[in-house]
Amino acid sequence: AAGLPHFAVEWARCWGRDVFISIRGLYLGTGRFAEAKEHILAFASVLKHGMIPNLLSSGDAPRYNSRDSVWFFLQTIQDYIHFAPDGPSLLHEKVKRRFLPYDDTWFPTDDPRAYSKESTIEEVIFEALQRHASGMKYREANAGPQIDSQMKDEGFNQDIKVDWNTGIVFGGNQDNCGTWMDKMGESERAGSKGVPGTPRDGAAIEITGLLYSTLAWLSDLSKRGNFAKSGVKKPDGSDISFADWAKLIKDNFERCYYVPLSPKDDSKYDVNSKIVNRRGIYKDLYRSGKEYEDYQLRANFPIAMTVAPSLFDADHAMHALCLADKVLRGPTGMATLDPADLNYRPYYRNSEDSDDFATS
Repeated sequence: AAGLPHFAVEWARCWGRDVFISIRGLYLGTGRFAEAKEHILAFASVLKHGMIPNLLSSGDAPRYNSRDSVWFFLQTIQDYIHFAPDGPSLLHEKVKRRFLPYDDTWFPTDDPRAYSKESTIEEVIFEALQRHASGMKYREANAGPQIDSQMKDEGFNQDIKVDWNTGIVFGGNQDNCGTWMDKMGESERAGSKGVPGTPRDGAAIEITGLLYSTLAWLSDLSKRGNFAKSGVKKPDGSDISFADWAKLIKDNFERCYYVPLSPKDDSKYDVNSKIVNRRGIYKDLYRSGKEYEDYQLRANFPIAMTVAPSLFDADHAMHALCLADKVLRGPTGMATLDPADLNYRPYYRNSEDSDDFATS
């Protein structure tokens, strides 16, 4: 449950992203494997657009508006298979599908097509990877104030694709909250209504890390004969293996995300020297809609380090972690933004409705 007690009952009770961020600590780390599997199977049954829903809504009206949920979901499957006594058998478990596989048509749960088809978890995993590899462009079902009273109309449009020069997945837009940092502005007085505090469009670093983790894992499974597919098809119809897709990301990751300590090294990286605020960090985003947001120091890069440590240069990683520990760590947790950032505000009051765009 997210934000107790506000989201504790009925339609707002079960959130995909929050389930799979927390499941390793709450269930896998405590040996509650049956409960972990129940959540995996439940969300696998509602895969659509190659994504799992942010809001499950009992499967009646799931919302596919979070780009990161499916990657935390796939990481959980990997972790379950690694930790649970019966882990590998999960790949062959079957789930009935709320929507038709590889078909984005929306229909209500009383439609005869609902739960008429079934897939194995292995097939669900591959569908998620293939849909991202092919690229997805869609508008959320039932878009409008009935499912989101704050968001602007453009925010319901999703465009997600891989840049095959780097292997990195890009998506989102400036009117959409696509990751866990999903505070949407609500104040007409301050002019923030429908403006995400952190749209995080482009390529969020934790999604890139989770993607790489999944690809490296599937490559290993495939080599050992434990996964039926060895790769995906790109939009041009050509094949790329999981291993080659992972290598493409690894070969480009430091160049795309690292901000070097010395300006004289900027030419080795994809860096706009004029807007760098802090050096020796990893960008929070790559090629977002507001370029300066790429260079903000936030607490998301350690997620990528946790699941994909081999992506990082060890010396760069250690410096970035020590810097985050010094700058972001507070008495009750991590700050979500560098206090040296012009956009940083140290106090949050949920009831505020003032003229201040940043806090109202």
